[in-house]
Amino acid sequence: MMNALEHFSSLIDPRVDRTKRYPLSSLVFLTIAAVVSGCDDLTEIEFFAELHLRWFQRHGHFTDGHMPSHDTLGRLFHRLDPEAFSQCFARWVAQVCKIPEGSLVAIDGKRVRGSYDRFNGQAAIHLISAWSSEHQLVLGQLAVADKSSETTAIPAFLRSIDLKGAVVSIDAAGCHIDTATLVREGKAHYLLGLKANQPNLLSAVEMAFTHKRPVSHHVDLDKGHGRLEQRTCDVLPASVLIAQASPWPDLFSLVRVVALRHELPGGTPTEEVRFYISSLEADARRFNALVREHWSIENRMHWTLDVTFKEDASRLRKGHAHLNMATIRRTALNICKLDGSPKLILKRKRMAAAASDEFRDQLLRL
Repeated sequence: MMNALEHFSSLIDPRVDRTKRYPLSSLVFLTIAAVVSGCDDLTEIEFFAELHLRWFQRHGHFTDGHMPSHDTLGRLFHRLDPEAFSQCFARWVAQVCKIPEGSLVAIDGKRVRGSYDRFNGQAAIHLISAWSSEHQLVLGQLAVADKSSETTAIPAFLRSIDLKGAVVSIDAAGCHIDTATLVREGKAHYLLGLKANQPNLLSAVEMAFTHKRPVSHHVDLDKGHGRLEQRTCDVLPASVLIAQASPWPDLFSLVRVVALRHELPGGTPTEEVRFYISSLEADARRFNALVREHWSIENRMHWTLDVTFKEDASRLRKGHAHLNMATIRRTALNICKLDGSPKLILKRKRMAAAASDEFRDQLLRL
């Protein structure tokens, strides 16, 4: 099986020949290895390179003894084609991650706050990601101008990922007929959040739950992090709707999830009601689990990138550097997740990779 680094070998070097002191493959190798080993910015990567020169030379890089500066890395990544870089990432993940039948793929957006440049009038970038709940891996990413652009970008993003057999969950930004059609054409099922951007359908679904008896019901209790949460899921067949349901491909179930949260001890309870539409058969227990799994993208991907990889703290803003480093971080995250070392959380894996050449080789599959 090819490692991640080999999949980036097809990248086209954007530098002119006279500035190519270091091969593109060596710079990409250095950056991925350093981020896997706990480096979070270019100056840290430069220092990591200096500390581990002999290790790099053992793998055929920087054999003349000279290491690139953080400025050299910055110039490369601000010019490197981010779409081509992201495509290399997606091809690697497609090889190492086969989506099991019926498993969840969550599609969600994230704003990279540190990419906002007030002085130059540059808005923060917004990244749409696909997350495999089963494998805990990032499947792909796409940059969009802002959250409002998700609606038009999601269909193109879905075309770039093999979703056969999966259940694709998307929040209300993806609740559109063309999105549902693409998912079904890809031989997958959809679970779409339903909000006010589909006012007629939302009104009809709310009315249906007011007057119809659910065909499936499930209550899930979860206690942890200082609170008790009760999630009640009810499902109606889409056949209770007539005009509103007919344009949606293979629409089978209408879903309502009522989340009642109690902050412990003695906090005031809060209630949140969410509606969904799905091509899956009516099974409240499964829908309760799928809705909960969808939000794992928040704490297992977004939170990890922000806290462990310090993505929001990054101040890379020139050219494409912020997009390319986002791909590097997701590559490093997946590399760490693919390693099966017992009793090592992600942070400790990065610490071990920094300290041990052998463990770094293991992570990078060298």
